[in-house]
Parts: sequence; structure tokens; C-alpha cells
Amino acid sequence: MSDTGEDRRPARPGRRNVVRGIGLAAGGLFAAGAGFATEQAWRGDGPPTPASAASVDSWQPPDRQVDVVWSVDIRRRLVALTFDDGPMAKWTPQALDALDEAAVPATFFVVGSRLVRNAHLVEGRLGRHEIGNHTWNHDDLSKLSLAHAYRSIHRTHEAIQQVTGRTPRLLRPPWGRLGGTTLHVAAQHGYDIALWSLLVQDLRLSREPAEMVSAVVDNARPGTIVLAHDVGARSREAAVERLPAMIRGLRGRGFDFVTVSQLRRAAL
Repeated sequence: MSDTGEDRRPARPGRRNVVRGIGLAAGGLFAAGAGFATEQAWRGDGPPTPASAASVDSWQPPDRQVDVVWSVDIRRRLVALTFDDGPMAKWTPQALDALDEAAVPATFFVVGSRLVRNAHLVEGRLGRHEIGNHTWNHDDLSKLSLAHAYRSIHRTHEAIQQVTGRTPRLLRPPWGRLGGTTLHVAAQHGYDIALWSLLVQDLRLSREPAEMVSAVVDNARPGTIVLAHDVGARSREAAVERLPAMIRGLRGRGFDFVTVSQLRRAAL
């Protein structure tokens, strides 16, 4: 199957908040879940599909908490643009061109296998931007064993370091799914988790570009994290083409643009 970058997503979370203190007792929340995993291992049935972090058979408390961020509580009119699923020829270069033209930073949550194949697309172009981890193959971490989830995250972590020379600090799990081993592997890599509070409605509004732009511009609030995509279907190209209009509209409302990590620091 060809890699088109067309990843189906559920509706965005309705909550706009920062959930702090998810101190990753990942794996120890429900003894019954861990017991089930132990029984399966004893019977030789292989690892279970994790329905919760409790399915991690054994664990050590991490030395740090994992914060899960939808948006940031802040009075300053700051907004963070984020892009998922790249890099690919469709439509990462266009997105970078639009951001360069407007001198706007963004946060790109990259798929590791695509970054390795398409490193030439982003070479020398990521200076103002932040890079986050979006798994190796756009993997649903909620359905992976701890070992497979760790491998997906770690391979991408190393790829980002190799290609960009920087160490990522944020994970965005595909589809925003936090179940299973997601929090556990985030803690193992020193990550916090960045979700979103405003979705660019390209799938629904790509044929009505003015409405797609106004849906972003009118609904942004101080501390908003906007989710867009820099790969995939034609609807996503339509959204990337409207980036300049979205940026102009948000600036017209007095917003400045920052990366997700800059947004979080501004609230301290």
C-alpha cells in the first residue's frame, strides 16, 4: 500500500485545557489489567493489546511527570501552529514556503519513516521551527505492546536527532490517542504530550476556503494550539494554500505566532 499520508482522524477533543500532573503511574492504575498481562505471558499467549496503561506488565515510576497539553492558559495573544504527518512532497514544501514568507514559526510532528526518506525536503529549512515525535509509521500507540510502542517512538526520536541535530521534547500520538502504553513511552523519552484545541477543518471545508479560514481565525483564543497537516489528500493542499490567509487573519486579530514549547514557556 502506498504511503499517501491520508490518515483518518476522529473528532478533535472538546476540552481546552492543560492537564498537569499525569505522573505516569502508567501500568499501575488497575491491578487487574497488569494481572491479565501477567497471566497471558505465563500462558505464552503473547502481549495483550493495551486497553489502558495498566496492561504494562511491570514498570518503574518515571523520574518525571508527563504533562498533556491541549492549549495554554495565557492572556497574551499567542497561538501555536502545528503540522502533523510529514514530511512528504505533498505538501510539506508548500507549508514551509508559506511559513518562511510570513516569518512564522511552527511545530512539526513528524513521522519517523517519512523523515528518513524525505530528509532532503526539510534540510536547512527548520531553523525557526520545532520538531516533535509522531511515531515511526503513524502508529496507533493505544494498540501496541510496550516493546513495539517504545521501538516506534525511539526510532523516530533517533531519526529526528540525526536529521535535525536536535532532541525532540514533545510527542503527539496519532489521532490523539492516549491509551495503552502512550504515556509510559513518553516518560521514558522525557516527552510531554501536545494535543490541540483547534482543528483546521480541511476535510469538511476545503471547497469553501473562506469558511475554512474564518473557522480558524474566528475561533482562536490566547494559548490556542492549531492542528493542520502538511501531507495527504487534496483537502490538505487546500488548507496549506490558505495558510497565508489564516496568518493574516490571526495577525489582524493581534495574535503572534510561537512554537508549542515557546507557548508553554510564555505561560510560566
